Amino acid sequence: MGWKKTAMRSIARFSAPGWRAGALARFIELGTFIARPRRQVALSNLEIAYPGCSGGFKEKILREVYRHLAWMTAETLALQKDPAQCLEWVAATEGEDLLARAAGGGKGAIILTGHLGNWELLAAWLCQRGYPLTAIIRDPDDADYRETISEFRTRVGLKTLPKQANMKAAVDLLRRGGFLGILSDQLAGRSEGIRVPFMGKPTYTFAGAAALGILAGSPILPVFSYRVAPFRHRVIVRPPIPFPEEGDRKARILELTRRCNEAIEDAIRTEPGQWLWLHRRWGRKSGER
Repeated sequence: MGWKKTAMRSIARFSAPGWRAGALARFIELGTFIARPRRQVALSNLEIAYPGCSGGFKEKILREVYRHLAWMTAETLALQKDPAQCLEWVAATEGEDLLARAAGGGKGAIILTGHLGNWELLAAWLCQRGYPLTAIIRDPDDADYRETISEFRTRVGLKTLPKQANMKAAVDLLRRGGFLGILSDQLAGRSEGIRVPFMGKPTYTFAGAAALGILAGSPILPVFSYRVAPFRHRVIVRPPIPFPEEGDRKARILELTRRCNEAIEDAIRTEPGQWLWLHRRWGRKSGER
């Protein structure tokens, strides 16, 4: 067992809800605020999403992001011990009847979400509520973290499909009535994405949710989790995104991907301090590290 994995297991025992979790989150927050990882990336992203915004606004959101990630770490580690805790931590829901309807519809559902709120807790909550969720994932590069997060997902009941899985496997899962979770808010490569607006600026976006939805005839449900307080969250389920009816398959996928982006944008603007602004969503700027 690597030292990082040993450390994460030790911290997990320390991070149950209460003063110790608060101390851990504040320690992580302080460390990130001092180190300020990807600060310039985040500030550049905020300028794209909120053109002309003040420096004070951007710094405020960035500080909220670091605080959010600190609490997300504490919460996710605490869930390692008892995944069922997430049922208590989700204090409010909106639109859960849409999930129940999709579960009984016979065509499964695509759960469209992003790196917003505590997305690991959201997956745990869906599984613990009994929804047949499988997530399309890209494994972390770090071996210790990869093994730890894999163990966490197994414990909460989350099944996974690698990002490289063929489309047939995903379509078969949907046609069997499964739920397929897709985090569709990160930059896609030119060979695997299509260029559509995100926060007002065109960028390469994964088209998997749109392509699978059209091919399998499965509804695409935007689902997001927001933290309202430490270890207290609300889950929002939005109505299915309408599928375009005109155009050939390529044009329909393009338009549906644009609509998926709009759903994610709206969710981010609700709580901008809980989105992962540290990711280069619009690619690398000239001279940026």
